[in-house]
Amino acid sequence: MTGVVLPAGVAIYDLDRTVLRKPTFTLFLLWAAWREAPWRLLLLPVLAALMIGYALRLYGRDRFKPAAIRLMLGKAIAPARASTLAADFAAWRVPRDVPPGAAACIARDRAEGYRLLMATAAPEFYAGAIAEALDFDAIVASRHRRDTEGNWLPLLDGPNCYGEEKARRVGEWLAAQTTDGATHIRAYSDHVSDAPTFALANEAWLVGRGDKFVRLAARHGWRVADFEDAAAGARR
Repeated sequence: MTGVVLPAGVAIYDLDRTVLRKPTFTLFLLWAAWREAPWRLLLLPVLAALMIGYALRLYGRDRFKPAAIRLMLGKAIAPARASTLAADFAAWRVPRDVPPGAAACIARDRAEGYRLLMATAAPEFYAGAIAEALDFDAIVASRHRRDTEGNWLPLLDGPNCYGEEKARRVGEWLAAQTTDGATHIRAYSDHVSDAPTFALANEAWLVGRGDKFVRLAARHGWRVADFEDAAAGARR
């Protein structure tokens, strides 16, 4: 897609708690373990310990994620296995977990000629299947290494796609797709960690409901979108 001139706009959507209500990473690991090797659920205390260590900031996402993936999925995932898991997970979650306002907002942006970019810290191989199920045009996500046989490995290929790194990757994608920088950009996320990506946008939409979100958005000069409201995301 390098060098393609985009239409008038790009709409950038976070995944967890934005396009989908529930965070996907731990849910995917548990679902995949239950589906493929239920005995791995006996390792839940170890996974809980990893999560506690991460919560206590004993290590970061770049160490936590590979350890959790290896624990629940194994050392490597063959391409066919990865594709099947990703497609089946997307088929399970998308019909159940896309808020009505998110679906309406995505449809509206698409109808207005915006290209849809999903930008997420989730692993690319299953996040890509979710983006495809929702007819997104492209995705920026955490990459994982492949071995010489193409097997998907727990190890990250570069930094976790979060915060400043996500914004850097989104910026690279935008630079590769546009020729004059005139593209109008909308960005949607539920979390302040996406402030660097919001800084790239002409319209920054904080997704959530309640006074806390209104105050946070007002503090940063963002707008608020309530994706639980079926009225096209109730943007203000």
